[in-house]
Amino acid sequence: MSSRARLVGLALALWVTPALAQAVPSERQARPEQPGISVSWVESPIADVLLAFSTFSGKSRVQGRDVAGIVTAEINDQPWDSALRAILSAQGLVAVEDEYGIIRVSNLAALNALEAVQPIVTRIYRISFSRAAELQATIAPLLSPRGSISAAASTN
Repeated sequence: MSSRARLVGLALALWVTPALAQAVPSERQARPEQPGISVSWVESPIADVLLAFSTFSGKSRVQGRDVAGIVTAEINDQPWDSALRAILSAQGLVAVEDEYGIIRVSNLAALNALEAVQPIVTRIYRISFSRAAELQATIAPLLSPRGSISAAASTN
């Protein structure tokens, strides 16, 4: 499914048209394909852009208090979620979708501050068919800055 959008005055008009199936498989097909969007914004408030993506995707969104800015963008037939990420990244913003499909948009600094106060989760794994000490180097880059990893050689 593909869509087209056009900025008309201060309003944004969206319409959806069928897209051609991709003939060659791509990496994008590894996850569920999102509908494509083609849209242009010229000096539009970020709140209007987020509202357009929310309307197009059918997903709920919550905009953080510190989310502000002006967007100028030209998107041509890109998956809507990739287009949203690109626009937010250019504005220094991030979007996090929770398990219910609600998209929370906030400033990167605010998100990092929130993650710094969230509780730490402790998980213990018993390793079979490999030495825990060997896996420690592989897992360490996946941890958050507050995370840590240790291996007990006696119990693996």
